[in-house]
Amino acid sequence: MDIVLDEIKNRIHAEGIDLQLTKEMDVIIDRITPCLEHRESGEIYPTEVNEATKEDLKQIGPEFGWNNFDWVMYLKHPSCELKKLTIKGDDRIQGLIAYEVKQGWVNIHLVESAPWNIKSKEFLGVGPHLFAIACKRSFELGFDGYVTFVSKSKLVEHYQKTLNAKILNPRIRQMVLDTEASKQLVSTYY
Repeated sequence: MDIVLDEIKNRIHAEGIDLQLTKEMDVIIDRITPCLEHRESGEIYPTEVNEATKEDLKQIGPEFGWNNFDWVMYLKHPSCELKKLTIKGDDRIQGLIAYEVKQGWVNIHLVESAPWNIKSKEFLGVGPHLFAIACKRSFELGFDGYVTFVSKSKLVEHYQKTLNAKILNPRIRQMVLDTEASKQLVSTYY
């Protein structure tokens, strides 16, 4: 492990992880595509990333087929950033990401694709695009693209193969996207 990863690992160990906020990632990386790709037509749709608002959160939830995550918790948390991914000209949220800026990296707390992008896969590329949002933020802050997240156990190998993520803490399945992995995502989506 390189010096930067060792430093991040030490900081994470010192700070700990807020398991109330950080959920296990279970988003499948179906395809890394420029923007979002309509599964049936193959057409590429340009996207927008914006702050999610309380009004936005009214269109998600179990009654609309979304998981029962408390996204309002991230909206209210003073150090979290909550972003929504939409297609330009369409207000429907294609995915959401909540992350926190730490000292030298960005920690993803939760990522969720819209239900129509999970089962019927209306659009491909939502999952990696959401990760790319956090990677871009890490570069903007001068953190060299370092991003951490916790994976569900069945997806550790999947994230290693599709995102080039590395295991940082195997006990809790904490993973990291380093500079190279983040560069690949950011260069694809931005």
